[in-house]
Amino acid sequence: MRNVLRRAGWVMISLGVFTLYFLVYQLIGTNAITSRAQDELRKELTEQWSATGKQPGARTIKAEPAPRAGSAFAYMRIPRIDLEAAVVQGHERPGMSQEDIDRFQRLDLKKGPAHIGTTKLPGAPGTFAVAGHRTTYGAPFNALDQLRRGDEIRISTALATYTYKVTSTKIVVPTQVEVLRDVNGKDGKPKAQIVLSTCHPKYSARQRLIIFGELTSTTPNNGTVSA
Repeated sequence: MRNVLRRAGWVMISLGVFTLYFLVYQLIGTNAITSRAQDELRKELTEQWSATGKQPGARTIKAEPAPRAGSAFAYMRIPRIDLEAAVVQGHERPGMSQEDIDRFQRLDLKKGPAHIGTTKLPGAPGTFAVAGHRTTYGAPFNALDQLRRGDEIRISTALATYTYKVTSTKIVVPTQVEVLRDVNGKDGKPKAQIVLSTCHPKYSARQRLIIFGELTSTTPNNGTVSA
């Protein structure tokens, strides 16, 4: 009986150590992974933007070129929650199976906020959507629930800085993908809007917190990426 209890005790201790290791990895280890990835993405953006050969402030605003999946293509700033992060281009594309979409999205989100590839590019008429982790992997969207109507969301690319202002928030279930659809404005044409998506509540994937914003201004990018 004593040996049985001793073995059971060691099993419980082992399970406890494993659980502690798992929690430490989730809360600290994954953050380190994303931090390294963000450093690489910022470097990638700096190289991309410098390669244009144009002087800061003299960039011509035109249609954004299609970015390469898995690469950095934009920089996000949300002053209200002190968020600055490089945005990676997601792998999603029309016709891709849901299994592949889920697999690639898990990889993309480990690097930071990721553009949902089936939606429009920033500044274009229609919906530009970005997903991000609320916990683990740097938790870039951890404080997304603090955003209020009128708060600014700035998206910078090699060509321009697009400023969106928050218009509303919504809680949905993961299957409600209609929040990513284009929405028509008063003129009957698709309006340029941003949609930010993250898990809700914190430490759960049961629902999604959705932030909606409308494009209010477009200005030439000054060619810099924050450190």
